[in-house]
Amino acid sequence: MSLVLPAAAQSTITLEDFDLGGDSKPATSASRDASASAETEMEKCLLDQAGCSNSEFKSNTTFSLDDVVNLGIVDREEVAATPPSDDGAPVTAATDPLPTIDMEILFDYNSASLRPDQAAKITELSRILSQEKFKNYRFLLLGHTDAKGSAQYNLTLSQQRAQTVAGFVTAWGGLSEERVLASGMGASKLKDQGNPYGEQNRRVQLVLLPVN
Repeated sequence: MSLVLPAAAQSTITLEDFDLGGDSKPATSASRDASASAETEMEKCLLDQAGCSNSEFKSNTTFSLDDVVNLGIVDREEVAATPPSDDGAPVTAATDPLPTIDMEILFDYNSASLRPDQAAKITELSRILSQEKFKNYRFLLLGHTDAKGSAQYNLTLSQQRAQTVAGFVTAWGGLSEERVLASGMGASKLKDQGNPYGEQNRRVQLVLLPVN
């Protein structure tokens, strides 16, 4: 079982340290509304994995409410079996797959610090999750590694990387800490089983959790 810790407190950077090449302040509701536009490919894949054709965002690792509860990430009473129908991604049973996407967020070797060249992708994710349509969800960020190294090493590193991304999303998106969770999966859920050492396995997965 992986340990879930408060996301924002575990971030290895601050927004001031992360040079975005522009405005580095957390988003406000006004700035989020101003930047909102047509659905991006990332958002489309999150809302419709079956129709997603992007090889990065397309995930072959699914999680249901039962899976997340059984992993010890949330308690049963914290999640709802049926989220509102206005989000575009209804879930009707605890065993149905939850909305999810994969993201290839690059880190330096043996590091859990965000790289500046990953800013655009993570700020887009933060903007998407701050939208009104996702107000009835919590956001679970799962870190994954390739199969190199020991199981414990990979589990720890994947946990740290997931927490770093979660901390940034929390701050940049103006989200409450309670809404953003982070957990490490190590190499237990490879994206490409045929190439266990491939870089596509090193990723952060987002799973939407409906709340009561």
